[in-house]
Amino acid sequence: MASEEHQEDASMEDTPLAASIEAATRNRGKKQGKTRELYSCTISKPPFAYVHIEAATSRQTDTVGSVIDPLQIRSYCTAALKQFVGATGAGMPLDLLKIDGRQFWIRLPREDLSFFAAALAAWSFTDQDGVTTVLRLLASGNWLGSLLGRTRLPQLWET
Repeated sequence: MASEEHQEDASMEDTPLAASIEAATRNRGKKQGKTRELYSCTISKPPFAYVHIEAATSRQTDTVGSVIDPLQIRSYCTAALKQFVGATGAGMPLDLLKIDGRQFWIRLPREDLSFFAAALAAWSFTDQDGVTTVLRLLASGNWLGSLLGRTRLPQLWET
């Protein structure tokens, strides 16, 4: 009796499972590619945004060849945020990535990007010599690579 039950269990040709197992074993014989995807993930809301900014002044000779220092950048950004958002804006975390002459790149929280862009648009600074400085937003986005394009991306990390 046990051998009859075993034979009944072994013959599963009429079930859909048997057909799928047979199809799977046929596909094993085919050569698979050298690569396979182990894990895939789509980041719909990245935590950071990136901005490319230029510090423009009303003095023509000052804009060519002069370098802006990190303390000036931070004070300009803080002043713009304080003027637009108030004391809360001064606490916005900003990471200065690179300075290239009068241009610089900043990383900030993605949800603060719209406030930051509006603050820069509304801000200007006039020093004691009457020279006006504005921060011009050249590009912004969720991905640093999209701001620069593939050709300029390696240049960002060069010193």
